[in-house]
Amino acid sequence: MMKLIYRIAKAELRMLFCSPVAWFLLVIFTLQTAMYFTGRYEWFMKGNEYGSGRTMMASMSLFANGIWGIVQNYLYYYIPLLTMGLISRELSSGSIKLLYSSPIRNSQIILGKFLSMVIYAALMCGILLLYVVYAAFTVENFELPVVLVGLLGLFLLTCTYVAVGIFVSSLTSYQFVAAIGTFIILMLLSMVGGWWQEYDIIRDVTYWLSINGRASTFIMGMLCSEDVLYFPVVTVLFLFLTVVRLNAVRQKVRWQVSFGRYMAVILIACTIGYFSSRPKLMGYYDASSTKWNTLTPHSQDIVSKLDGGLTITAYVNILGPNYQMFAFPDFIQRNREQFKLYERFKPEMKLKVVYYYDTITSADGVYGETFAERLASKNQTVHQAAKKMCELFQLDTVYRVLSPEKIRKIANLEGERTFAWELVRESGERAWLRTYDDPMQPFPGEAEMSAAMKRMTLEVPKIGFVKGYGMRSIHDTKTRGYHFFAYKKDFRQALVNQGFETVEIDLENGIPSDVNIVTIADMREPFTENEEQVLAKYIERGGNLYILGEPRRRDVMNPLLNKYFGVELLEGTLVQYRLEWLQPDILNCMITPMAREFSYYFGLANGVMLPTAAGLEQVADRGFKVTPVLVSDTLNIQRKENRSYAVWNEMESLDYVEERLTLNPAKGEVAKDYCTGMALTRMVNGKEQRVMILGDADCISNGEITEGRSQTNFIMDLGTFHWLSNNELPIDVRRPGTTDNRVDIGRYGFYVMNWGFKWIIPLLLAGAGIVLWIRRRSK
Repeated sequence: MMKLIYRIAKAELRMLFCSPVAWFLLVIFTLQTAMYFTGRYEWFMKGNEYGSGRTMMASMSLFANGIWGIVQNYLYYYIPLLTMGLISRELSSGSIKLLYSSPIRNSQIILGKFLSMVIYAALMCGILLLYVVYAAFTVENFELPVVLVGLLGLFLLTCTYVAVGIFVSSLTSYQFVAAIGTFIILMLLSMVGGWWQEYDIIRDVTYWLSINGRASTFIMGMLCSEDVLYFPVVTVLFLFLTVVRLNAVRQKVRWQVSFGRYMAVILIACTIGYFSSRPKLMGYYDASSTKWNTLTPHSQDIVSKLDGGLTITAYVNILGPNYQMFAFPDFIQRNREQFKLYERFKPEMKLKVVYYYDTITSADGVYGETFAERLASKNQTVHQAAKKMCELFQLDTVYRVLSPEKIRKIANLEGERTFAWELVRESGERAWLRTYDDPMQPFPGEAEMSAAMKRMTLEVPKIGFVKGYGMRSIHDTKTRGYHFFAYKKDFRQALVNQGFETVEIDLENGIPSDVNIVTIADMREPFTENEEQVLAKYIERGGNLYILGEPRRRDVMNPLLNKYFGVELLEGTLVQYRLEWLQPDILNCMITPMAREFSYYFGLANGVMLPTAAGLEQVADRGFKVTPVLVSDTLNIQRKENRSYAVWNEMESLDYVEERLTLNPAKGEVAKDYCTGMALTRMVNGKEQRVMILGDADCISNGEITEGRSQTNFIMDLGTFHWLSNNELPIDVRRPGTTDNRVDIGRYGFYVMNWGFKWIIPLLLAGAGIVLWIRRRSK
């Protein structure tokens, strides 16, 4: 049997390579890929000559994000042209009857022709392999396993395309019709993933049948059993369909019988596909050196602690302004993709999507006002608006969309901005996960998802914000409040979205034992004796603190700061004429190298902006080790303009509109470098106590964050809380960087490579095709 298959494949290859089409496509394929590949190397060569010579993730740049994507798109056009005549040519010429009269089975004919095209596909991949070999010798620490996995995916994709082309070619005697038909079938395979998504089991089957993104998993260096099985199963499916088709023609089988055989073959393939896509039956291999297709170790550790069942329910208000992002039924599979990395390590998790309609209240922010205005302008009730939406999006209001009365019995969704996930463990623990007001990436990332899961497994750090005395409140949505940074649910960097629990505490009632961090911000009046004793006991037991001062609160806060920490706020407000557009009392401060060792967050920003800040000074030793965290920036200025960058403590008026501020030493104003942030540490009961003191309380206020003068202020404060929580939260989802950051290519080497790939190899292929064509013509 194998001998016959080999002979058919050999004959088919001889016919293929004696025609100009096969050689022409090979030459065009080589030229297209070579132009992109050499173009990337030209960029690397210029970087070596005129730049630092370093690049980021060269392997990905060349292949996964480069040539593999180009090839994946090209194959869609090449394969139909190659396969259009495999069977249709035999049908149109009548030679199929000679094959029928010989002792050869239809399966052998099909496998022989398929083998010939597999060899041709291997030749195309062989050309691509030349690029891989060249890159392996020129890219430092080349990601060879990732690139080879990507090449495997392209080969399997080509084989599947070939099987589709063979099947379509068996349906008609016209080669042009066969090519168009192959395009159509491939297009349908790309579209089928969105069909019948409203039906549970059918949704899983059609989503599995979709060829979209299958090779992309390989290209990113990931072997998933679902995708590895997909290509052979679909390839065999279309080969079997071709055999059924030829048997029907050869044996003159009734169409009802052929139809039944078609359905049986499709049903078997779909059954295999359905079970291969079950999370519990899937296996994975991440070929990347840094495991970028896998959860980070911290996230894996959190998931491993989620014993028992886990149900994640997405609640979607169809009246929400962003409903199209979560529209039924497309979002159901998008929801699964969102948790795919976690499903790998907890395959028993259950994902649900619940659609409902309800009033959007003021707790949902500006949505509440616009929603009420919209209903009023259209003279609609909530029920009428929901009915209109259901008609527009073809939703079933009886079974699919829950009424306000029903949804309120299931979950309390007030303030969740019309969409949220609720995570519920089998043991009863619950947590919320949200989307964010970020047009580029509204969905949560690994840090936010792992933080939500951690809230259900461990006691997360609880931050107590001291209330009263005019201090900043996490519930205050005005300019000076801390609601945005601490509690705003659609702000990704809000503490509540990074896993922290935030509460306000009254010192008169004591500090709860489960509070790990106490925050005192902009204290306007001295504490009572009882309140100070409560705070003193907290400090004595080694509790961590975050204290934010203001220049105008110096008289109130200095006695407290001096008594317990030996630190004082300096007189005056720090000013600096740094940039023309920047107010002089908005100070640009640099994060010190010592602070970068406290938290990786401090390494993500060079500096922060502090509006109306006071300098800090250690005036006594209270047993703490003091480390500067923020310092004014006068030494790192690169621009040398004709103005002073000095920082001084302005003691007089801050009215800089009418007249420029000037240094006045007679009033006690001193120009120097100032420290505006200090970290204090000491050992208490075998544990390191950590205290952060800032000379400004506005840096994380609602007004400053929304003003957008600095994109790093919230990074500084996330780093502070990361350090104060003993580096527990936010979740560290960093990965080690790849080391393929240099490409060894010079100008001469580039010219040789450029000529070799863009001219010599295509000319050799074209020459071989011409020689064979001339020899055939001569015979």
